[in-house]
Order: sequence, then structure tokens, then C-alpha cells
Amino acid sequence: MSFFFCLTNPGLEASLKLEMSKRFPHWKLSFSAPGFITFKGEGKFPDRPYLARYWGEVLGKGVLEGGEVLRLEKGGEWTVKIHTPRPFWFDAPEAVLPEESPSRAWLKIEEAIRLFDLSVMTGDVAMEVGASPGGAVMNLLDRGLIVKGVDPALMDPRVLKHPNFTHLKKPFQELTPEETSGVDWWLSDLNLAPGSVLSHLGRILRSVDTKPRGLILTLKLAKPEVAAEIAQHESRVQEWGYRTCVRLLPSHHKEVLLLAIK
Repeated sequence: MSFFFCLTNPGLEASLKLEMSKRFPHWKLSFSAPGFITFKGEGKFPDRPYLARYWGEVLGKGVLEGGEVLRLEKGGEWTVKIHTPRPFWFDAPEAVLPEESPSRAWLKIEEAIRLFDLSVMTGDVAMEVGASPGGAVMNLLDRGLIVKGVDPALMDPRVLKHPNFTHLKKPFQELTPEETSGVDWWLSDLNLAPGSVLSHLGRILRSVDTKPRGLILTLKLAKPEVAAEIAQHESRVQEWGYRTCVRLLPSHHKEVLLLAIK
């Protein structure tokens, strides 16, 4: 019998358990504590649980040789072998939300850019749907990008006055091909079901001559059952001709990042 662990963000424990039961059914729930869940089973260890920030093999409870020690606030000490590709927050300080940022969306895009070392460059054109009040937009503007923000809601006044920002004050379902052409990066942080977001995004992508080279999509997990659909959403985006990765970021609550690169 082997043991496998996942570290997730607070509030996503139920979603992670459901994901594991659907994707890796031969691994059964074992010990769990807030943000830390272990599973027992035989054979090959699971690959890439979507809702774990990092994961790997459990060597035992307490401080043992041959692994790294995780010290939990509730649950004691565990010695593990981490299988995750080392994320930036494991060896370096996490990004800090600036006081002047209009929203936490600044932090989400900052973490995504750092984790994947995205080549977001001065002069690139980005479009964010669900942009209000403008946290991610401000981050990209500060990096020298030209940004279109799509949202019927109000934007932060500091964002509105920036010369490289255009506010398309409408639902993203009403975007025209002219408004979406020439975009390098497409961002979405909409509080809608992921399937609905991807349906409309797919329609828009079919209408443009050149697809964005990157999609940075936040998939909202309003209820645990949505976690079982993440694999379908990733496959759908791959069918559009993108390489994809799904990762849980430190700042995420009930959501996960789907990154797609041409």
C-alpha cells in the first residue's frame, strides 16, 4: 500500500476529493486536514491533480529521512517526496498584492506570468473579459501592454485614464470580430460556468484570422461537481490548437488557471 498527498488551497478540499475520485478512482481517501489530503492505493502515482498546488508520495507521519518535511497547522508533521515540478512559490517569496491595485486580479495574473515565465512584452495587445474593476488590467498596463477591457461594469478611474487602455462597456458575448482581432493575449476572469465561457470564446476565435498566442483563463469552481469537468475543458481548448496546462495558484479561492499557448 502506498500513500499520495495533495496540498490545496483552503475551501477546495471537497472539489479536490471529487476530482481524485473521478480521475484516479483506484486511489482512496485516507487522512485529511485543512488544505492537506492523503490517498492510499497501489501502482502508478496520479499525474497532475488539477486542484493541488503540489503533490507527491507520503513517506510517513513525523520527521523521517529521505524526504521533505511538511509542517501543518492542523495535522502535525509529514515527510513526503514532492512530484510536482517545483513551482516558484516553493523556493521564492509569493507575489504581494500592491495597495493601489483595484482588485485581487492583479495577483492572479502576476502569479501566472511568474510561474510560467510568460513572454508578455511591451506593445503586446491583451483583452480581458470580466475586467472590472481592473486589477489584471493595471498589471498589464504597467508592463507596457495595450489592453482592452470588456465589462459592462465600471472600471477603476486610474485604469480608465491610462492612454493604452480601451474600455468596451458591453457583455463579452456581444464582441465583434473587429474588436477581437489583433489580440496577443486573451484573459478571462468571469464569474460564469466554465463551459459557457469556453463556448462563447470558441465562437469568437472562429471569427478571427489569427488566434491569440496565449489564453489565460480562470475557471470558476462554484460547486465541487465542476472539478470533475476540468479535463473536458482542457481537451476542448487543446482542440483549438493550443498546448495547455491547468494549475492552482496561491491566490486562488474556488477557481483554477487554464493556460493555453500556441
